[in-house]
Amino acid sequence: MTLLHSAEAPAPELPSSLFRRQLLAGKDDVCLLTPTATMAEHVRHRLAREGLLVRPDSIVTLSRFVEPLVLDLPAISAAYLDRLIHRILTEDPPEEFQPLAQSKGLRRNLASLVEEVSAAGCDASSLPSASPFRQVLARVEKEAAGAGLHLRSRRLSMAAERLRASGHHWREIYLEGFYAFTPAELEVIGAMSPARVVVSLPEWDGALPSRRALEKLAFRSLSIAKEEPVSRIAVIAATDAQSEAEEISRRVLALSESGTPFRDIAIVVRSETPYVPLLRTTFARFGVPARYYFQANLDTHPTGRFLLGWLRALTSGWDYEQLLPVISSPLSGVPSEQTARIDHWLRERMPGKGLPPELALWQEHSALRAERLTAGEWAPKLAALTSLLRLPTLTDHVPVEQALEWRELFASLIAWQEACVQTAAFLPAGKTMRCADFVAHLAEVLEQTPFSGNDGRRNVVHVMDAFEARQWRLPHVFVCGLTERMFPHYHSEHPILPDADRMDLRLQGVILRTSQERQRDELFLFEGVGKTARQQLTFSYPRINVQGDQTLPSFFLQSFEGKRESETPVRASSKWRKSVPHASAISRASLLSLLKKARSPLSPTAIETYLQCPFQFFARYVLKLNQPPVRPRDRLDALLQGSILHQTLAEGEGSPLFVEEIFSRLFDEACKRESVPSGHLAERVRLEIRANLRRFLESPPLKGASTVAIEKPFDLRLDSHLRVRGKIDRIVKVQQGGLVVIDYKYSRPHRVRELFRSHDRGELVQGGIYLWAAEKLFHAQPAGMLYCGLKGEVSWAGWHLPFFGWHELGETEDAVRLSEIIGEARETSVQVAARIDRGEIAPAPADTVKCDWCAYSTACRIESAPAPLVQVAGGGS
Repeated sequence: MTLLHSAEAPAPELPSSLFRRQLLAGKDDVCLLTPTATMAEHVRHRLAREGLLVRPDSIVTLSRFVEPLVLDLPAISAAYLDRLIHRILTEDPPEEFQPLAQSKGLRRNLASLVEEVSAAGCDASSLPSASPFRQVLARVEKEAAGAGLHLRSRRLSMAAERLRASGHHWREIYLEGFYAFTPAELEVIGAMSPARVVVSLPEWDGALPSRRALEKLAFRSLSIAKEEPVSRIAVIAATDAQSEAEEISRRVLALSESGTPFRDIAIVVRSETPYVPLLRTTFARFGVPARYYFQANLDTHPTGRFLLGWLRALTSGWDYEQLLPVISSPLSGVPSEQTARIDHWLRERMPGKGLPPELALWQEHSALRAERLTAGEWAPKLAALTSLLRLPTLTDHVPVEQALEWRELFASLIAWQEACVQTAAFLPAGKTMRCADFVAHLAEVLEQTPFSGNDGRRNVVHVMDAFEARQWRLPHVFVCGLTERMFPHYHSEHPILPDADRMDLRLQGVILRTSQERQRDELFLFEGVGKTARQQLTFSYPRINVQGDQTLPSFFLQSFEGKRESETPVRASSKWRKSVPHASAISRASLLSLLKKARSPLSPTAIETYLQCPFQFFARYVLKLNQPPVRPRDRLDALLQGSILHQTLAEGEGSPLFVEEIFSRLFDEACKRESVPSGHLAERVRLEIRANLRRFLESPPLKGASTVAIEKPFDLRLDSHLRVRGKIDRIVKVQQGGLVVIDYKYSRPHRVRELFRSHDRGELVQGGIYLWAAEKLFHAQPAGMLYCGLKGEVSWAGWHLPFFGWHELGETEDAVRLSEIIGEARETSVQVAARIDRGEIAPAPADTVKCDWCAYSTACRIESAPAPLVQVAGGGS
C-alpha cells in the first residue's frame, strides 16, 4: 500500500487510523472520504462503538463531499440516460446499430460505455470520426446539455473549479478505500489545498496512472508496511450450492454462540447472482440476521410489479392473462379467501377480457385506456395509483423484519412517484399520448429506479460483493462460489469499443482498461478480498452444479494454503413448536356412510390412485377438489392429446381410409372447446400426433385377431360390497379362442414398459380388472391384456397366451397366470374398498417422487423423513 500526502509526511498508517488519531486528540476539523456510502456508515458505527462521535459530514463519500458545490447542476440519472439512448436509437441510429436498435442489451452496453468514457475524461471529439459510438455520445452530450443535465465527470470538474474559488473549512482530508481515481476526481483532490490531503492507493497497475497524476500535483509517496496475513484459512468443498449456503449458516451460528457478534462476520460473493437469492432464503430459514449491500430496483419490488402489472392489464382491456399475476399480489387488496376463486374464474375463461365481479371497483379506471394526455398530465395520474395498494396497519412491538419490510414498502411508494415524474421529464412536454405509450417508457424507467429500505441494523452479517468487500476489515470472512468462471469472471473485448480503439485513446492520454487488464484485475480483486479477514478466512465452492456436473475449483485457491474441510449435513431448527402428527382417519358413522356412498362405484384409475396415496384419492374422488385450469397455451397437454387419439381410433375403426380426416376434425374441435390458441405450438403437436397415428396405421395388424368391441363401457359388481366401472379401448377375439383386451397409451416405449412392471409389482389393477370385465361382458375366456404405446414408435407390453406370431407383443403366459392376475387385481380392489369404508384417508404416498406433480401436495403437507445423521443448526442432531 502506498500513502500519498500533500504536506508534511504523516505517520505510516492507513488514512482511517490517522483520522482516528485526530479525533482522539479532540480535532474536529478533519474529514474522511470513502468510495461508498456503506463504507462511510460502517466507519461511523465503528467509531461510535469506541465512543468517538463525529459530525455527519466528516465521514462521507467523495460525491457527497462535492454535492453542496453542484446543487445547481442536476445529474443525469441512469434511467434518463437509458431513455435518451433509446430515443437516439429509435429516431436516427448509426448504420452499424440499426439491426439491434430495439435491443435492451445494446442500450445498456452503450449507457455503461458512456459512463466509462466520460469518467476517463473523454468526449465525442476524442473518438475516431468513423466510430458509431461517437455519433451516439455526441447526441447524448448535446441532448443532456439541452436538458440542463450533467454526467458525473462534468459535475466533479465544476465542483473542483468552485472548490478552488470558495475553499473549505477542513484542515486535513483523508481518502481511503479508493483503488484508482478518474481525471475529474483528481481535479477535486487537487483543489482541496491548502488542507493537508492524505490518500492511500494499492500497489497494482490500475492505480499507477492515479499515483503519477497525484505526484504531478506535488503529492509525495510513502510506503506502508504490509498488514499481517490472516491467521486461519479454511477451504470448504460442499456438495452443491445449497449445501454450501447451509454450511455457511451453520458456521455463522456457531461463531455467534461462541461470542462473536454478527457484525464481525461478512459473506463475500463475486456478484449478486446467483448466490445472493440463495443466501437470503437460507439465512431466513436458519434465523441469521443479514444486511445485503446490493442496490435493488423498483421493478423487482412487489409495489413496482403490482402497479406495472395493473397498468398493463388496464391498457390491454383487462386481459385475463395480464390480470392473473395482479390479483395474486398481496398488495392487490383482494381478500385472500377470494383470490383462489377469482384465479379459477379467470383461468376457466382464458383467453378473454373483462373484470370479474369481485374487481368491479377497478372499472372506474378503465377510462384511462382511451385518454390521450401529455406526459406531464400522465405522471400525477399514475403516481396517484398508489392508492390502489392495500397498505398494512402500522403497530408497535413488531419483529425487526416486519419493521424493515414496512420501511421498504413506503420507500417503494416514493420511488414509484419519482419514476412517474422522471418518465414525464424525458418525454416531449406538449405531445399527447395514450396510456399504453407512457407505460411502455415507465416500465423501462422502473428497471433503472433504485430504492432503499434504509436497513440501519448494526449487529447483522454483512453480505456484499467483491468490490464492496475490498474496503472492509472484519474478523471473520466467508468467500463463496469459488469455481472457475464464477470467480474469476472472464472478460472479452468490449463489442462497441474494442481494445485496439482503447489503445489508440491511451496515446491521447485517455486511459480505458482493456480486456487483458480487466482480466488481470480479477486476481487483484481476489487478493483484495483475501485481505478483508483479520482472524478467519473461509473459502467455499460447490463440487457439483445445478445440472449435476462436476465443477472446477477456482485456480485462485492455489495461492492460499488452507485446511481442506467438508460440510456437515445440517438443517434449520424449527421456529415453531410442531404438534405430534396423528393418523388422519374418518371415524364418525355419518361421515363413513357418506364416504362409502361417494366411492361407489370405483374405477381402476381411482383404485390405483388410492394405492399411490389415500389422501390423493380422498381429495380427487370424494371431495372432488378442482385443480386450477391451466393457461390456454398449456391446455394441449398429454391428457388432451391422448383423448384426441383415443377418439380418433374409436371413430376410425371401421373407416381406416378416413382416419386422418377424422383426426383433423377431432383435433380442431378439441382446440376450439378448450380455447387452445392457434400457433406453432399447436401445429407442432398436431403434426406429431398425425405422424404417430400414421405410424400405428401402417404397423402390422394383430395376426389372427378380429375386433369385438371399441370403447366398451362396463359397470359390474365385483362382490357384494363393490361395483367397478370403466371403459375398455378395444377387445379382440383370436382364432384360437379367447378375448384379448387392448389399452392404448399415448406414451413412449419406456413408459409402457414401466407400466407393465408396475402391474407385476402390484401397484396397478387396470389390467386384471379389464380382463375380468371382458370375461363377464362376453362370457368368453380371457386370452391376454396388452398395452399399446403410440408415441415415438408403436410399442407393446402385457400378457397373452402363447399364440403363433405374438412372441414380440408382451410376455407369454399360460391361462393359470392370467387367472392369477385377475384374482390379484380383484383382491386388491376389494381391500382398497374396505380401507376406504374404514375411513383410511391419511397421506401415505407409495412413491414420494410422484408427490412432485400431485395437485394436492400443498394440502397434505407430506414431508420426507430427514437424513439420520443431520445436525440441527443451533444444537441437536
